[in-house]
Amino acid sequence: MSRTSFKPHPIGTTRYHQVYVTLRGWISDGSLPAGAQLPAEHELCATFGVSRITIRRAVDDLVNQGLVRRLQGKGTFVEATAQKAVSADLSGLTARVSGLGKSTEALDLSAAWIKADVALASFMEISVGEWVHKSSRVRAAGNERLGLVTVWLPAEVGKKVEASGFSDQTVLEAIEACGFVIGRGEQVLGATLAGVETARSLQIGVGTPLVRLQRIIRDEEGTLLERVEALWRADRYEYRMELTRGQRAGLPGWIPD
Repeated sequence: MSRTSFKPHPIGTTRYHQVYVTLRGWISDGSLPAGAQLPAEHELCATFGVSRITIRRAVDDLVNQGLVRRLQGKGTFVEATAQKAVSADLSGLTARVSGLGKSTEALDLSAAWIKADVALASFMEISVGEWVHKSSRVRAAGNERLGLVTVWLPAEVGKKVEASGFSDQTVLEAIEACGFVIGRGEQVLGATLAGVETARSLQIGVGTPLVRLQRIIRDEEGTLLERVEALWRADRYEYRMELTRGQRAGLPGWIPD
């Protein structure tokens, strides 16, 4: 984790609670997976702009809850992740969040080829040592940075998309333009808290609440074509839905128009 210092995001509570909630959020959403080592105390102090006493108090609570454990002379490690979030059918909402990319402009486009380690190989469903194309863009409206979109492509897809010069279109549009046939996809909408790199990219405080959209796109045979993670500022996004009273699965309920 970077040593860059950030002012804590003002959420109307104590600095201790901001640190605690942020660390717990990173454990819950997998940013700090089971077995991962927490940054050293001095790094966390620099990240959150607080004293060691504040950091220790927050970590003590995580230890007491069984989420992390201290190993003498080695550091503090994530012991277990929080309970997995309940899934729900929010297809309309994920489409609206995904559509934010169309109503914003792209800034700070970056792209690179990276060799897959064990974790990335599993993430991309490829073999260790294979190449992956990774790109990211900050999405902004006017002078305000609203979201960070990161895309991972397997080598075969990445080479063609990169050669196509996709900067003026979405990556998904570029994939289709390169001749790949989209078979199916899956989107998951959740929430997370801004880590150091995301906070720097969006010019916000570490721990700022974010809407997180994760998407997997496959071809007709089920082969992975694209993985996407979009992080949007929760304080700059809201979703409105018109509802009518009706029957769902034989029971009275609310139906979105």
